[in-house]
Amino acid sequence: MIEHVLGSQSLRARLTIWYSLVLVTVLGLFGATVVWQQGRIGMRRVDRELDALAATLENVLRDELTEMPTPEAAAAEAQRTMSVPGRALAILDTRGVMAAHWNGLTLTEAIADGNAPRAWTARTPGGEWRVHVLPMSTDRRTFFLLAAAPLADALREQREAEEAMWVGIPIVLLLAAAGGLWLASVGLRPITEMARRAEALAPAGVEDLGESDRRDELGQLARAFNGLVTRLRQALQTQRQFMADASHELRTPVSVIQSTADVTLARDGRGESDYREALAIAGVEARRLGRLVDDMLVLARADAGGYPLRRVNLYLNEVVSECQRTVDILARERGVTIRSSAPDEVPFYGDEGLLRRMLLNLLQNAVTYTRAGGAVNVDVSPNGRYLSIRVTDEGPGIPDGDRARIFDRFVQLDSARHGAGAGLGLPIARWIAEVHGGTLDVEESGPRGSTFRIQLPLNVASV
Repeated sequence: MIEHVLGSQSLRARLTIWYSLVLVTVLGLFGATVVWQQGRIGMRRVDRELDALAATLENVLRDELTEMPTPEAAAAEAQRTMSVPGRALAILDTRGVMAAHWNGLTLTEAIADGNAPRAWTARTPGGEWRVHVLPMSTDRRTFFLLAAAPLADALREQREAEEAMWVGIPIVLLLAAAGGLWLASVGLRPITEMARRAEALAPAGVEDLGESDRRDELGQLARAFNGLVTRLRQALQTQRQFMADASHELRTPVSVIQSTADVTLARDGRGESDYREALAIAGVEARRLGRLVDDMLVLARADAGGYPLRRVNLYLNEVVSECQRTVDILARERGVTIRSSAPDEVPFYGDEGLLRRMLLNLLQNAVTYTRAGGAVNVDVSPNGRYLSIRVTDEGPGIPDGDRARIFDRFVQLDSARHGAGAGLGLPIARWIAEVHGGTLDVEESGPRGSTFRIQLPLNVASV
């Protein structure tokens, strides 16, 4: 049937129809996947919240059991302390409910049962609820801590995603079909021209020449299309990897801040030292989170080509000296000496802020990996049309197979130093060197240390 319909159409129409059919299938699968994934994300978010809530309730109950005369009184006090709007919390034992704030939840399932599920979705007259039950054993008895949350918000988000797909997919399909029709017309134009030329040359007896030219033209078109698809695939892969790595790195400081706040606020009457300690932990993680977000924004703007360079006339030897003074504090704490050598005046035309960031990243990295009592050397040496900056540390060296990989984003070779950064310093430093028309690479590395070399062109005209 489809072949019969397509057989009566022009080549351009047939290409457009096939393209539209494939696109409908792809968009349909994409829409279904998005809606399904949205539901999973919403459910996982609720599950994480309930796990944290049940764990906090367990900590509060254990504290109250040490202070209250009876388990019943401890359960009642823990329930009052942990009252959360919009959430159901209950403390049970094998004999029944000890304390509860159901908040509209009605359950028919067995809860205080060792064989009962630990997490399930309950359907109630008021809507669906996600329920978690955490067993808790003490020397007195076994408790069952229930935490539940309504799924109205998660289901609403899933419905909104489904509605967006129903509205967006037809619009995308129409636009893509129009674009496909235009691309088919443009793509067939060289073939049409080749066919006309072949027909014009046919009476002269050179049909083979026209066919050869046509094949060459088709080959060029196919190679151009394949190159475009390859670049798009690489760009999408890079974006997916970046988002996955960024999510992983952002999760740690956010989780620490959230857990610290939950534990600190879970119980009244904490002393000033407890609050100071909690705020100090949150402050450290917030600063780390700020640095990570700043680095990610720099790389994102760099990838999009939207980071403006503010070039000024400067002296690189002065920038190196300022960066050395900045890192000296960290170096003294680690027992590391920083030495630098540079001509008195090294004029350069570039973005001072980015150049300082590049040098600080390299110096901090060198100080971090240099052993206590060692030294970091910075050498600035103009050489004709180029300027070389070498940063040498006295660290353990970089394995040969990792010398290229260290410039990838979120790569950290030493897991013991994972908390010191997110693996974005070297990628940012290399981008800064490249945006100034230069390079950054590992010149040499061995058991006695590594040397990173920055090479920048000196023939950049100022404006």
